[in-house]
Parts: sequence; structure tokens; C-alpha cells
Amino acid sequence: MKYSKILKSTLLFMFTIVFLCCKPGTKSNDEHAANPDEGQAPSVSDLINQMDANKDGKLSKSEVQGPLSNDFSKIDTNNNGFLSKDELESAPRPERREPRETSSNNSVQKDFEVTINVDPSLFIKESLLKEITTEERTLSNGTKALCYVITTASQPQEHKMGPWCPTHINDGKDKGGIWFKDDKVYDVDGHFIANLKEFYSDEEWALFREDGSVKVTSTQEECEAAARPDVDEKYHNYCVECLPDYYREKVSTYIIPVKPMYLEDSDALGRNGIGVAFNGVNFDAPAPTHAILSAHTLAPLDDAGGHVNPHAGYHYHAVTGKTKEIAQNDIHAPMIGYAMDGFGIYAHKDQNGNEYSDLDDCGGHYDDVRGYHYHAGDAGSNQVLGCLHGVSGSVSVKG
Repeated sequence: MKYSKILKSTLLFMFTIVFLCCKPGTKSNDEHAANPDEGQAPSVSDLINQMDANKDGKLSKSEVQGPLSNDFSKIDTNNNGFLSKDELESAPRPERREPRETSSNNSVQKDFEVTINVDPSLFIKESLLKEITTEERTLSNGTKALCYVITTASQPQEHKMGPWCPTHINDGKDKGGIWFKDDKVYDVDGHFIANLKEFYSDEEWALFREDGSVKVTSTQEECEAAARPDVDEKYHNYCVECLPDYYREKVSTYIIPVKPMYLEDSDALGRNGIGVAFNGVNFDAPAPTHAILSAHTLAPLDDAGGHVNPHAGYHYHAVTGKTKEIAQNDIHAPMIGYAMDGFGIYAHKDQNGNEYSDLDDCGGHYDDVRGYHYHAGDAGSNQVLGCLHGVSGSVSVKG
């Protein structure tokens, strides 16, 4: 089993490098350097065997990645939606190039050999308020680019929202959400609420009454008084729970470049969203825990990593595996959405439960299948992404 996984990974990597540029049985110097123990470059038959998930002897668009996905329509000469052995053997040799650097607004743009365009078909149709369209828009660095315009209600289709706050200190974890501290995730059950003094080593915590009932915001007015940066003193020592029904009219519009453009200089995260899940819900910047905790309030996330505020409606601060995922053909972590610069966002760990050790400050790295892409932070880190390394689009919320 272990050998099979290694062989599969090796074949996919080698194919991305050579993309059928060598005859069967021949090998380039680059392949020798990368795989000194392998005797031959992968043949077309090997490639089909490794990527053909349903074993029908041909490759569909959903079964291929990297250069094959980018050039699918060119290789599919009979336009039947599949790549046959003959078509793969006749595929044109791609032009190899080193990363191209260009100057743009004091930042250096790098053009990688593999750059994966945004795929609008991955979004859940039921989450969309309009058909996804393409328009020329101005990006964060002032350049114009073809972008996807994605309009959603920020209401997940694949999981329920909530609960957030338990109502009594005897409630179990099914009555509340989650909270985080020091990169760890904690269930917000009644016991957690009852022990906040010890948890934070602060005697001022008192989120429950003498009868054991938890102080929870119960109306939209209370939610908005407690969820603002300067928490109304009346709602100090409250569990803040804003319900999705308060903001059903929220409409989120995401402008994301069709082809992402990597920049050597990263951009700090703003407060208007850093990406979007396939269900149309916003991945937000880290929750402002200092403001929350300084008022001795708690604003739990639900088990999907989301909660509601008056500005954004329902949004995520953590990735917990509850949203739609796109499994990869290797052991790589599944894809969970797109950042606002168009680069893909993937889960924190690979299929074997391993974390990635080569990520940059933004949480990104490059491979020959997915190009540059991000990995979400661990659920307890209060950080989906650390920054953005591409030219960003924008998100607006109305309603």
C-alpha cells in the first residue's frame, strides 16, 4: 500500500514536469535528478491507470489536474469530454519556461509554470443568488483583469448553523459551539461557561446567574449592542449569540480574478473577507478576540467554525471539515474554497493527517499539480490565512 501511494505521487509529479514531452522509455536529465531510482518516465498507460478514478480507460475533466486540466480542451480533439490514450499520446509538447518576473506597483509578479484558474463549477449552485458572470474589474493593485462575480446569501447548504451559546451550566456540548485558546479548540458547554474564571485566571468572569442559567443575548438589539468593538456595558459578561434570521437579507458579492497573479510581496488581511467557501460563505480575518475578551464576553463559533455578526452575517473564522471539500487524486489535503486573489484554499492536513512544513507566512506553498495555493490554519489558531500573496479582488456585503 505504501509503495502504491509513493508510485502514484511520483507519477503525477513526473507527468507534470514532462507533460508527455518524452517518448516512452526515454528520460530527461531533470527526471534523473528528481527520481534517480526510477528507470523510465511514466507512459500514457501508466498515467491513465493512476488518474482514471472510475477505471473506464479514459480521463474526464474531473479526474485530471495541473497542465492536463488547463489544456484539457486542446488535448480533447474530438470534443467528447474525455481524454483517450491516442489523444494523450498526440498531445503537443508544452513550452517550458522559468518564472517570469514583472514589476507592478512596487511588487514583483511571478508567473509560475503551473497556475490553476478559478473553476466556478465548484460552487454549490443552491448557494448562488445569481449565475456566476465574468467582468473586467480593477484589482487591489490598480490593474484590470477578467474576474468572476459571485453573488451569494452566505447561507451554507451542507450544514446547519449553530448552536453557539448553551443556556445552562448543566448543558452538554451539543447545546453550544466551540472556542479557541493557545491553538486549541474547546467545546463551549455548560461546564466550560461555569469555569471561565479558572480558564482565563480572571475572577471577573461571570457568564451565568445564581440559578445556573447562562446570560445570552436573545434579541437582534442585544446582539448588536454586544457584538460591536466597544461592547455596551450592559452586556459585559454575556455569551454573544447573533442569529442568522436577523440578517437574512445580507447579500455578499465576491470579485475574484479568473487567473490568479502571484506577488513576491504579501498583503495584510483586511476586515472585509479573505476568501469564500464553495457554499458561498465568507472566510474572514481572525476574530477580534482582544475586544471580545476585554469585555468578558464570549462569541463562540459553531462546530463548522462560523458565527454571525451584524456586518458580515454568517461567516467562518475556522475550518473544521464541515463544508464542501474537493478530494484530490493524491494524498494532498482536499480543496475547500478560494482566496480573494483566486488561489485555492485547501484543508490544514493531508489525507494521512500530516501537517505541511513548508508553508510561507500566508499559509501557502507551490506544487506542480495545484500551482501556488494556501492551506487553512488549524481550527484553534483563529487564522484561516495569514496574508494574501496574490493580487486580490474584493468582497462587498449589503443588506
